[in-house]
Amino acid sequence: MRWLRIAITLVASLLLALPMLLLAPREEAGGPPSWLPATLEPALLLGAMGGVLLMLAAYHLIRFAHGRDPRNLLQSALCLLPVGLGIAGLWPDLPLLANAGLLCAATLGLFFYSVRLRLTQRAQLHARASASRAEATSRAEQEAKAQLLARISHDIRTPMNGVLGMTELLLGTPLSAKQRDYVQTIHNSGNELLLLINEILDLSALESGEIELEEVQFDLHALIEECLDIFRARAERQGLELIGFVQPQVPRTLSGDPARLRQTLLNLLDHAFQQTDEGEVMLVAALERDSDRPRLRIAVQDSGRPLSPEQREALERTPLNSRDYMPPRHGEGHFGLAISRQLIALMHGEFGIESGQQQGSTLWFSLPLDPACLAQAALDPDLQLREARVLVVDDNETCRKVLIQQCTSWGLLAEGAAHGKAALAQLRSKANLGEYFDAVILDYDMPDMNGLQLAAKIKADAYLNHDLLLIMLGGQNQAPSKLVARNAGICRILAKPVAGYTLKSTLAEELGRVRRGLAGPPGSRPAAARQMPADFRVLVAEDNSISTKVIQGMLGKLDLEPDLVSNGRDALRAMQNQQYDLVLMDCEMPVLDGFAATEQLRAWEAARQRPRTPVVALTAHILGEHKERALKAGMDGHVAKPVELSQLRELVEHWLAHKEQQQAQRAARSL
Repeated sequence: MRWLRIAITLVASLLLALPMLLLAPREEAGGPPSWLPATLEPALLLGAMGGVLLMLAAYHLIRFAHGRDPRNLLQSALCLLPVGLGIAGLWPDLPLLANAGLLCAATLGLFFYSVRLRLTQRAQLHARASASRAEATSRAEQEAKAQLLARISHDIRTPMNGVLGMTELLLGTPLSAKQRDYVQTIHNSGNELLLLINEILDLSALESGEIELEEVQFDLHALIEECLDIFRARAERQGLELIGFVQPQVPRTLSGDPARLRQTLLNLLDHAFQQTDEGEVMLVAALERDSDRPRLRIAVQDSGRPLSPEQREALERTPLNSRDYMPPRHGEGHFGLAISRQLIALMHGEFGIESGQQQGSTLWFSLPLDPACLAQAALDPDLQLREARVLVVDDNETCRKVLIQQCTSWGLLAEGAAHGKAALAQLRSKANLGEYFDAVILDYDMPDMNGLQLAAKIKADAYLNHDLLLIMLGGQNQAPSKLVARNAGICRILAKPVAGYTLKSTLAEELGRVRRGLAGPPGSRPAAARQMPADFRVLVAEDNSISTKVIQGMLGKLDLEPDLVSNGRDALRAMQNQQYDLVLMDCEMPVLDGFAATEQLRAWEAARQRPRTPVVALTAHILGEHKERALKAGMDGHVAKPVELSQLRELVEHWLAHKEQQQAQRAARSL
């Protein structure tokens, strides 16, 4: 194929040079040779070359239109230059042979450059195609790995939940010293296995950028104590002194992701124990006030082998890549440290390593703290959980039993259900007796009806839903996204196996938040809402069917029958045709999103001097910038999913009072 292209190029070159060969003898003899036709004019030969240049120019214009390569556009302009100079009369007055030679040289040069440019473009096209195929292959590999890890997460975490949960319960019973040592060894080994599983899953999630951090209140002191407890038996086996110290100034209750913080602490402690053969390992938590914003600094110091400068550089600088952290190259716990460094960066913190000359290393990290947490009262989980009713829904009997036992030990009134239908029946049975559940802990992966479907049915049932707290448990790579979960009314998603303190803190915080908005003892039916007038009209603009059912069910419990639309354009038309007293507007919808629909509504109202329609943003986003964007678009408020019934009741009553106030003002003006 290559030799064929070379032959074609040579033949084309000879044809392009033919006019010069024909003009040369005519110039020397003063007339056409006998073997040439007498009618063959020099202008005709020069015109042939001009035609070739026009064809080359057209070719490059076509190539430019196809590939948008500026080199084709430049080549086309160069091909048109000799023709343009000739038409304009600017071509130099040279002898016929000189003109032919100059034009022939230009034509051959442009032709050869066109051939070279085409070969270069073809090579670049092949390179892009190869890169695209490699990227597609890599993406398919990542997806396959993610699916495999999701399956591993589900298949391993479920039995691990039983192992860790049961050993934790067993440690709380009377045991002999030998039995306690055996059970503690099982528990610690299970935690180490879980740590390894989490590292593998986290590495994949960090590479793909799919890690999401929680923002909840938790007990920092209890978290540190639990991390130290995990390593106490190991310290005894290795003959090391394990020391933990938390400065009194460090607040007890913090806001953040306790699971990721726990994982980071365990990785730092594990590295310290691997580096240390004798001496001590010390964990210190302190409060830093050097900057305007206080910071929490946690350091793990050991007396073992110091890290070399190369190892410190690799841990602090090297990008995280699964191929770079396989055991032959990066053993001795560095795998977990690399993940911890990335997690700290996601928390907007700093990570550092200090090594001594002869022995010992100090691994530390600092995290920014909210100044408000320094003045707030410590979280009292026992007070929030006392006598609250919780339903545990899990098809795995061991997991269900462990969760019920844990909840009971915290003072909760816990019951269990093996599947979604049984859970719905149990909720209705208790509702008939007036003994309402305060929370439901449900597993995501269940037969017949998964956790997401069960949550939607609960929230959409006006008889069952009275600010019922829904918490979902699932595999790290298996559970639905936070946006999907919020649409279904799920408040929190926790990864299995969930640590006891994490579940306890989550229940305490969420139940405390719900109870602060309700009157009456736990499990009692809330006070009836004020009677809604028949002319109070509500519009719900929501494209997610699950979220629509949830909001419709809640409004039905408030004796309101809303109008429903599924996109912003239909919402805008409905508001133009009918005056609504309240519009719940989802911000992300097809055709026209909630922001654009509200902006167009405000412009339409101003142009026609129509009264302002109350529009409240309904969104799964909880960040401050989303609230600001909603206000800039002309919305009157912001409600984050999952929406609780008490929150929706307060919202409706607020705008009902607003409507009554406007009616009273109009009546006063008419008098």
